[in-house]
Amino acid sequence: MPGEALAPVPASGPAGEAAQPQLLILPRWKTKAERAARLALAFIGAPLVGRLEIECAVATGVGLGSSTCDVVAAIRAVCDAHGVRLGAADVARLAIEAEGAADPIMFEGEAVLFAQRQGRVLESFGRWIPAFTVLSLDTDAGGAGIDTLALPLPDYTTADVNLFESLVARVREAFRRRDADAVAAAATESAMLNQRFLPMRKFSELRAFAHEHRALGIQISHSGTVAGVLFDPQRVPAAGDRAVQLMQRAGDLGVRPLGLFNTG
Repeated sequence: MPGEALAPVPASGPAGEAAQPQLLILPRWKTKAERAARLALAFIGAPLVGRLEIECAVATGVGLGSSTCDVVAAIRAVCDAHGVRLGAADVARLAIEAEGAADPIMFEGEAVLFAQRQGRVLESFGRWIPAFTVLSLDTDAGGAGIDTLALPLPDYTTADVNLFESLVARVREAFRRRDADAVAAAATESAMLNQRFLPMRKFSELRAFAHEHRALGIQISHSGTVAGVLFDPQRVPAAGDRAVQLMQRAGDLGVRPLGLFNTG
């Protein structure tokens, strides 16, 4: 989550005159965060006054949800500054209004099926999170990134919708049984289906790499360039000689390894 701070702004005006207070967002190009701050202030009935500074180490345009990080942090900073605490559902609605589509990061510690353009949870799969060692990769590190909202909406067929419903049913059962292997298999199938709508560079090579190194599956950012190869953490720790070897071998594919980390 980005670092944030909200404080009053003492604005200055012409000599002898006090200028009207204002809302200042830094850096100024964080326009989605500014919209989120204004919406949050209006929602809680506070004046449009303050200074919001955002520091975010999340890369933009690769599918890691950097804009949602900014937006959610802005909403929380505004509310915190005024002693107000909003529930995740309210934060989600404000985030959608601010950026058009958002990731469900406001629902912490919970796996959810989320309508990203409507800002509502369709289904909760509970608080169990599958344990994976994830080899994170940027498949197009030299590219300009992807503007999610500029992408055309996919034109799904009835057959596509039926496949999605089947996948959701499998995921629901996998979470009920706490079956990480089944979650990884569903993630892989979802990634494969998405190649029809937004093909990912080096996807075939990544599948072959995952098969060669006995990974459980692959997950991708469906509107970005980042992918993750999912391993059993008991077999592949996130640190050590095996991790270094996997990073080197992945680099040979022409993608940029970002590191290994554990979930769950």
